[in-house]
Amino acid sequence: MKAKKSILLLALMLAFACVMAGCGGNSDSEEQSSTEKEGVEITVLAAASLTDALNEIIAEYGKESSDKITTSYAGSGELVQQIKGGAPCDLFISASKANMDDLEKEDLIDKDSRKDLLGNTLTLVASAEAADKVSMEALSTAAVKQITIGEPETVPAGKYASQVFENMKIADAVEGKIVKAKDVRAVLNYVETGDAECGFVYKTDALMLQEDKGKIVEDVESQLHDPIVYPAAIMKDSAQAEATKAFYEYLETDYAKGVFEKYGFAVK
Repeated sequence: MKAKKSILLLALMLAFACVMAGCGGNSDSEEQSSTEKEGVEITVLAAASLTDALNEIIAEYGKESSDKITTSYAGSGELVQQIKGGAPCDLFISASKANMDDLEKEDLIDKDSRKDLLGNTLTLVASAEAADKVSMEALSTAAVKQITIGEPETVPAGKYASQVFENMKIADAVEGKIVKAKDVRAVLNYVETGDAECGFVYKTDALMLQEDKGKIVEDVESQLHDPIVYPAAIMKDSAQAEATKAFYEYLETDYAKGVFEKYGFAVK
């Protein structure tokens, strides 16, 4: 009888231990699940011309991912200098191959992740008051007094505009008219406020012009400047490489491509 009681007691103790172990396992699992739900922070540095399209895509991505996407927009050259200076960055999207080449030479990007993501068009825009007198042919004449472009050293659109002047052989004629801006959005602002009669931006930025403040004059012939390509790459020292890869892949989904096209980009 005592033996039976001992066996029964032992069985009850084992059962209790199993229940407790199971509870502990669930707790660990719930804790892990909670951690996964919190997500990680991914830092994206991107050309200023990507602001609206990328923000829209990120908002949609946030509906299906717990990861937080932090962005910083500026001229591609300026962003390169920030990265070289140690600024946090997981994914870089440039508006120029040359800027991405610079980081690749410094061995700062994952070379296998690099790809040409988008294309764009250089466009001449004018303020509402000056639109009737602005044209590509008029840039070197007395009819046009101010032309705003991005700083060529740090803003790819500014570099492309400078190439246009050189190839049209009007660089000397327009030199005294140039008003330099920190990025294409600043160029757009100069035109809209009338601080410059006209300027060169990407087609994607030109489409953002307020109708009562500015107008698209014409797209620039692509032969007058280097191809406009937006390369992207994951940084070599990214602390969130896997999460960054997931977001990077999302940028190539049909949804993301549709958003880029809506804003005027050519999808590669």
